[in-house]
Amino acid sequence: MSAKIIDSKRYKTITKTQLEKKKRQNQYEIKSQKSSIKKKNKNTINDNNSFISNLRIKKHREKKIEQEMLLYSRPQKTVLKEPKDKIYIPKSFIIICSFMCAIILVYVSAKIMIKDSSDTTTVFGNNEEKTTNVAIPLETNYDLKIGLNSIDTTDISKSHNLIINDLYKKISYSLVKIENNYDIKYQIAKNIEKLNDNSYKVMLNPDYKIQVEDVIYSVEKIRTYGEENMYYDRIDNIASIDTTEDKNTLILNLKEANPYYVYMLDFPIEDKDGKINSGFNIEYIQNGILFKKISKDIIPNLSSISITNYGSIDESVNTFTSGNIDMFFASSNNDMQLIGKNDYNVKKYKDGETLFLFGNKDSQVFSISEIRNALMYSLNREEIVKNSDNNFIELIDLPFLYSSIKYKYDIVGAQNIMSSNGWNKNGYGIFEKNINGKYSSASLRLLVNSQDENKINVANNIKNMAQNAGISIEIEALNQEEINEKISAKDYDLVLATVYLNETPDINFLKDYLNINNATNQAFIQVEQSSVEQLDKNVQNLQFVLSEQVACIGIYARNINLVYQKYIYGFDNINYMTIFNNIDNIGKKIE
Repeated sequence: MSAKIIDSKRYKTITKTQLEKKKRQNQYEIKSQKSSIKKKNKNTINDNNSFISNLRIKKHREKKIEQEMLLYSRPQKTVLKEPKDKIYIPKSFIIICSFMCAIILVYVSAKIMIKDSSDTTTVFGNNEEKTTNVAIPLETNYDLKIGLNSIDTTDISKSHNLIINDLYKKISYSLVKIENNYDIKYQIAKNIEKLNDNSYKVMLNPDYKIQVEDVIYSVEKIRTYGEENMYYDRIDNIASIDTTEDKNTLILNLKEANPYYVYMLDFPIEDKDGKINSGFNIEYIQNGILFKKISKDIIPNLSSISITNYGSIDESVNTFTSGNIDMFFASSNNDMQLIGKNDYNVKKYKDGETLFLFGNKDSQVFSISEIRNALMYSLNREEIVKNSDNNFIELIDLPFLYSSIKYKYDIVGAQNIMSSNGWNKNGYGIFEKNINGKYSSASLRLLVNSQDENKINVANNIKNMAQNAGISIEIEALNQEEINEKISAKDYDLVLATVYLNETPDINFLKDYLNINNATNQAFIQVEQSSVEQLDKNVQNLQFVLSEQVACIGIYARNINLVYQKYIYGFDNINYMTIFNNIDNIGKKIE
């Protein structure tokens, strides 16, 4: 038995006679319970369990008394007698109470954890809108006013602004909608069948009263704008659209094979008269766009949504604080400080800009599994975020906006995984290993843009953290053109890269950079050979394989603040790039 430090005050000191009396009393109680239990129905499981439980408690109590006797046998200077008027409380009652308290404590702790993990934060003393299941009374036919600043254009066909396009998509119909975790939900399309990697058969849902000609018109309209249009990449691969005898069915023929092209079918569909079909008209106003409702059957809380472009963030904030707009967007602490002491709500969402640590799959060092894993474990990315503009960035692990996978920071685990695979530290504290008769060092070269101070800062953090795990990183700060040349020549181990993500997974991009071994290759093949019905599940599985193989390491995703008036409701569930996901419930609270 190992030695333990025992608290000398843990047991009360009583007389030996009293201890003997307690012991006899316990033995009598146990015999009585045994006799009583035998008389009861043997099939009563709860009673048997109760007996076993009480028996264990009695034996435990008996053991405690023996310990007390042991303590009594030691030399004692003073014997303290228990007061005669002291109330006796059975230890079984104390144990039950302690158990109940533990349950209550676990329940309360769980509630606190749930509260702490909610997406409500405080910014400059102003709370975000609280999520609630209680119905909030809203005004009918409210005119929602949104302020943007310094956007490229208010032309809906040319705008690449996230806010404008998210709103446009929410009030428009498309063949499919992409939901959380890359689930594919049919909308205008009633069914989609992959004939082969180059052809898809699309059957339209007659409930939407949208014809094949409307889909063809929408594709050609986007094509006329070319890359100026936000959705050009969705239709660029379409070579032709064939009609069939069934007026509700069309065949999409692609220029290049794309086994996951169904993810690209979320572009807005207009009818052949150039109108969107969801009950809204688009009007262009001074410095902005007006989405005006023309159907009474949709979005009862809103009559219109106007977006106005302001010349600066100062102008947006001034218009907001004066109450002339309902919401605007802030991207820095300086923007938030302009609001002052005015009362407002705020929600954060990802705008698609992310920073990732990608590896060269042909690199001799990066291709070693334990080095990738040890590097991942060595990076305290929360600390990296703290050293950056942490109010407007958050951790990201994989290049999937909806991924729930989280990498772990464990510096001890990083060193253990290297040691367990035969690596030993040299005199400089860097791991080395004899591989095929040649000593290899856990040393990596990291490319970083010399003009980007934030990336330089992140690179230095990565270097110092990896050093603690026995991995050496040499930073090569180059301009972007030089970095591109190095990447093309495969002359690097790691690169810090800015990647823009959206709700549609870019499988081709992922395959180019993250197909690092046989395990990842099999996961990509599974996606490519998938039916439309199994595609979302196989894309989700791809995430787990990429994380298991540590095909890349996410650093952070950039956030934007949606700032809105206290009387506006409906933005409690925004996430990622979907600000108007709850558009049916957006409106002004009735005071």
